[in-house]
Amino acid sequence: MKKYFLIIQTCTMLIAAVNTSKATVVKPSIELKPHSASHRIMARKTDQDDSELLNKPAPGFELTGLDGKNYSLKNLKGKIVVLNFWFIACKPCVNEMPVLNSIKKKYDPKKVVFLALSLDSKSAVNAFLQNHQFNYVMLTDAALVHQKYHLNAYPTSIVIDARGIISFVQIGGPDINENLQVAINSALKSM
Repeated sequence: MKKYFLIIQTCTMLIAAVNTSKATVVKPSIELKPHSASHRIMARKTDQDDSELLNKPAPGFELTGLDGKNYSLKNLKGKIVVLNFWFIACKPCVNEMPVLNSIKKKYDPKKVVFLALSLDSKSAVNAFLQNHQFNYVMLTDAALVHQKYHLNAYPTSIVIDARGIISFVQIGGPDINENLQVAINSALKSM
């Protein structure tokens, strides 16, 4: 039964990844450029309405990173947390990694924590990282966390403010660079 569920879930994610060529952005109170793709489609609904996540406490989780440390949202309160949900076979996920790496460099790690939650196993992610650079803290085998966040498209980036409230959600899109930085800066100002 578990095997059947994982096969169905993987197929669903692959289909969703193929269908993420258009960005879907849902966020509350931060300003987007008026003519950006995100601004034009901000109100678009997905099968699972991501706006349900906004302005609500982030679902908790505890996972062990590739670095051997345990990570939980409970222990990160007081910091801005940027989550990136991805998997190896997701081409848009892999394509945005250089942009996400450049964003991470701009922020103080004492104030902003960047976590990448992969559906893939530790061994698969380790093999992937031999040929690809992704500088977020890497958390693997995160299918249950993906379910808690009701994800149905990849890649998805989420910003959680210092109080543990989700303040930004973006599914894919070429404007992740600008939008994610605006969201992080907004969360930092409200600290």
